[in-house]
Amino acid sequence: MDAENATWRKELMWNNDEKRAEMGTKMFCDVSPHIMLNSHGVAEKMASGSKGMDFWEYPLPQLEIIILSIFLLWRLFDMLFKKLGVPIPKFTSMMLVGAVLSEMFGSMQIPCLKHIFIHYNQYMTKVPDTIGAFAFVLDWFLRGVTTDVGIMKKSGTKSVVIGITSMIIPWQIGKLLYSSREKSSILTMTEMEYTVMTFTMSMTPFTCVNMLLTDLKIVHTDFGQIAQSAGMVTDLLAFFLTVSAYVSRDETQGVKMGLAFMAFFIFVYLVRQFMLWVIRHTPEGAPVKNVYLYIGLLLAYLSYLYWSRFLFFGPLGAFALGLAVPNGPPLGSVFIQKFDSFNEGIFLPLFGSLSMIKLDWSFLRKEFGNGRHLHGHMYECFSFLPIVYIAKFATSFLAALATKIPLRDSIILGVIMGTKSSFELGYVLTAFEKDRISLEVLSLLGVYILVNSLLTPMAIHFLYDRSKRFVCYGRRNLKEKPEMQTLVCINKPDNITSMISLLRATSPSKDSPMECCVLHLIELLGQATPTFISHQLQKPKPGSRSYSENVISSFQLFQEVYWDSASINMFTSLTSAKEMHEQICWFALSQGSNLILLSFHRTWEPNGNVIISDDQTLRSLNLNVLKRAPCSVGIFVYRKPIWQTKALESPCRVCLIYVGGNDDKEALALADHMRGNQQVILTVLRLIPTSHADESSLRIHSQMVDMNRHEDQRPGDKSTIIDWTVGDGTETSKILHSVSYDYDLFIVGRRSGVGTTVTRGLGDWMEFEELGVIGDLLASEYFPSRASVLVVQQQE
Repeated sequence: MDAENATWRKELMWNNDEKRAEMGTKMFCDVSPHIMLNSHGVAEKMASGSKGMDFWEYPLPQLEIIILSIFLLWRLFDMLFKKLGVPIPKFTSMMLVGAVLSEMFGSMQIPCLKHIFIHYNQYMTKVPDTIGAFAFVLDWFLRGVTTDVGIMKKSGTKSVVIGITSMIIPWQIGKLLYSSREKSSILTMTEMEYTVMTFTMSMTPFTCVNMLLTDLKIVHTDFGQIAQSAGMVTDLLAFFLTVSAYVSRDETQGVKMGLAFMAFFIFVYLVRQFMLWVIRHTPEGAPVKNVYLYIGLLLAYLSYLYWSRFLFFGPLGAFALGLAVPNGPPLGSVFIQKFDSFNEGIFLPLFGSLSMIKLDWSFLRKEFGNGRHLHGHMYECFSFLPIVYIAKFATSFLAALATKIPLRDSIILGVIMGTKSSFELGYVLTAFEKDRISLEVLSLLGVYILVNSLLTPMAIHFLYDRSKRFVCYGRRNLKEKPEMQTLVCINKPDNITSMISLLRATSPSKDSPMECCVLHLIELLGQATPTFISHQLQKPKPGSRSYSENVISSFQLFQEVYWDSASINMFTSLTSAKEMHEQICWFALSQGSNLILLSFHRTWEPNGNVIISDDQTLRSLNLNVLKRAPCSVGIFVYRKPIWQTKALESPCRVCLIYVGGNDDKEALALADHMRGNQQVILTVLRLIPTSHADESSLRIHSQMVDMNRHEDQRPGDKSTIIDWTVGDGTETSKILHSVSYDYDLFIVGRRSGVGTTVTRGLGDWMEFEELGVIGDLLASEYFPSRASVLVVQQQE
């Protein structure tokens, strides 16, 4: 029943005419809405009978029903897709809810549902839409917060080439296609509608790419990084194209926009400095004050209003301000923890669902019902969009191939660059509200965006091999890149001394500098939230203890000794044991490390004879990192100090066991760094398999070539090479036993000698596969020496 005609309990409702007459000329304001927000329950309906209003006719219950029903439906779709193993993004599920509800309204005559979802209440017609728009802007701000603005620099020319070509070529093809149609036939769509379609198809916004890759959990892959960087390039290109379009129509307007953008850039810079000030004044481990979060949200919405008034498409202003917030802890992560889940789960579905409900589904049913007899808007739209999509896919794919990206990844990149999601939906809705496109074109584009967002993740899921998600283009190892960029993982306090001793042996110098990231891994128990702390940004509060105080102080002393040749950056990661290897691999990938150093899971007494700890969780971590690492990995078995404690100037006797193969080459490259240390005495023990008919002479030649670089003597070099010819594993064991007491540290490749006579018979006795055959023999508790062992695996 209409609210204005309700007669029950009139004393509780405003009578507009009587109220105005009573107030007369003294009335300076009005009360809106002119009805109570909610009912008085069951008693109200019983008292008024058929003349009373149902509870769902009131504004507040209507809003609650809309939020609850959309939430339950999109969560149902999301769980259903996960059960079926179909990787559909969350926002697509939200749009699908709107499509399903619209079809229900069309096929089922349920007046109450139509009143709630379509007509709303005449006094509060825009409340659900406003909340959805609020959530859409907040989502863009949070996307900016999580964005690493330096991502484009890391990918270089690849992302620039892909971004420019995938934007410009489809844009030009769309314009040519419109021109040819305009000359050859009478069009039912306007030039502005074709421009909106062309722009929508040519764009690949960073936010949409990031949402897709995050939902598919491939955001940190190499092609994922390139796709995001290319998305940033298209964003910048689209911005300049839009500004140039304004300038071509009105130079004065273009100048105003330029000045407005400069003012906003200065504003963002000042906000960035303020955010950094907040981080510096937040003690390590302490939460950021809520007042700073509220200020950040307020500035985000002011940025939205500023862009809407002086520039274009307001959500870009919120996103740009989000870029000013330093991502990660303590500030960026708090924004995400406090607002992302709530916004994405409760309010953002209103935008996705209600936007789809606005489409003209009766028009769509009629047009699709015509089958193959397409005409008018339907024909022009669906004969135009596939051509521009194919052009975008082809240019992205060919550009990726031209930059030497593998074939499969190039195809995936082409598919990613054609994805459509929230940005495109928001853009066409804005165009419709400004009367640039008709409702029919909005409906057709909305259906295309929904279908695209359904098929794109399915195609990526089909093409992508998740076992290779840490693979990067180009090798990251010491052999290919001599500069040491090391990630040192500290799991226990016992690891600190051993890792510092090992780094000291690598001899960082001005000619061979070292960039080292120290990652202190702390296991979280229960349901605590994972935390990542950068000790360069956050300082502990005076009088308090840091999570990693011992780690920080120890490595700071090391950096003071090598201040001119070593750069040490320290981080702490609090995460669950089952996710630690993921954290290590992602961090190594993002930091560009070429060597990860891990500690062996066994710990010995100071004399090196008795095992005091056997951590199987740590062993599982090491095995997982070896399988997935984006760079080379070293496992350090620390059984005794590699430097004599009585004298700081005492030599360190290092033995490199070399048979041949990629892992031995990587071990050789690491030993080459140690040659620069005047206190390191290096011996290369080269084990040469006895010649057999099935052994190629090329293998021996390859070994000799690898050793040539090592044989170039440096001033003060104390390295020597010893050759042994061995026929089987027994002879190898005897040789290693004979030199067991001569060295403080053994270095060996993990797969050294595998498949040759050098290790024949030894594999049957191997206890730890992560050490390889020879490494396992050297680290065995039955091996007479108590020397430390470093096992190296080159990047897969």
